[in-house]
Amino acid sequence: MDDDIDMMDVSSRSSTPEADANQPFDQDMNPTSNDSGSNNLDGSDRIMSITESASALPQEQEATQAKRRAIRALMMDRSLDERTRSMRIQQLMDGSNPDTIYNQLQQEQQNELQQQVANGEISQNNAQALQAAVATGATVPCVHYERKCNVVAPCCGKLFGCRVCHDELTNGAHGQMDRFAIREIVCKECNTRQTCSNRCINPQCGITFAEYHCHKCNLWMALANQPFHCDKCGFCRVGGQQHYRHCDQCSMCINANTFDQHNCLRDKYKNNCPVCREDMHTSRHAPQDLPCGHAIHAHCFRRLASYDYRCPVCKKTVVSHRSMAAAWAERASDIDSQPMPNDLARVVDIMCNDCEEKSKNLSWHFLGVQCPKCSSFNTVVEEVINSSTST
Repeated sequence: MDDDIDMMDVSSRSSTPEADANQPFDQDMNPTSNDSGSNNLDGSDRIMSITESASALPQEQEATQAKRRAIRALMMDRSLDERTRSMRIQQLMDGSNPDTIYNQLQQEQQNELQQQVANGEISQNNAQALQAAVATGATVPCVHYERKCNVVAPCCGKLFGCRVCHDELTNGAHGQMDRFAIREIVCKECNTRQTCSNRCINPQCGITFAEYHCHKCNLWMALANQPFHCDKCGFCRVGGQQHYRHCDQCSMCINANTFDQHNCLRDKYKNNCPVCREDMHTSRHAPQDLPCGHAIHAHCFRRLASYDYRCPVCKKTVVSHRSMAAAWAERASDIDSQPMPNDLARVVDIMCNDCEEKSKNLSWHFLGVQCPKCSSFNTVVEEVINSSTST
């Protein structure tokens, strides 16, 4: 993930995600405190613990609250005029196609220039220069990062508030913007086009574009999320460099408080999320570190946990056996109280996904077969040894 940074937080937290608009992400990456890697500044989601994830709101409620927060942020953004504010809110409310919003804004900007010429407010020469800039790309206000410059997309030459704005507004038509290939920016105050830096070269302007600027990642953002650049990760992260250490085994920044206890697995954050298949290393979304050592996006885990309590990779239980003990004891009691009828009785061999112990000659039940060693019901039938048939 790119211009922004993401943050992660796991049971044993890893570094925050990339600093791109992935929230903590125009901060390219942001470390998490647990085992999992750090977040990109692009999507600064915090890596959540298993307990936090299990108690999280349903996905629909979470999406609704996120939309409300985004609308509230737009309403409070004094840099937006009423037209662009209403367009952005319209897009959030009804899911309008970003290209439609983009084209509508571009056309309105052209019409406004023509009206200013007709009213004598600007000269024809100035209008032609401004029209050329609008044709290059109307800039929809950025809601991902606090910065006073727009970036010139290296792929299409148009102006965008940030890398994430480009990816959202073009619907992937040009692929994801390469943050490292950005060479030019445009000052929002004086419209001066210039090479990448953190101060406008126009002597009559000279504003600072952002509190934090990384010339390696071409990232501009506020200091609130404590962005920092990690050379080993290859981009910026959020959460404060003093709070994280980079793990060469996991290829991610890990919270310093849990670094010595975190679950190491080589390049586990360089894999794709097993649910959505997005690359987690550069993702703007925070990863979730599971007890088994595998990683998954925190938001994907919350969705998965609503109907399954197992890791999608190894099928191990993702919550502690102590937490599951009461549920498993209740299930065992239900099985004892309703034995299988003779015509459905089975004798089976099983393997436990949790302790990996194989057990033979156990009675099958439609509610599950309990592992004799660890009491888990997270088992699979390997072979049916004997079955009764009705006559």
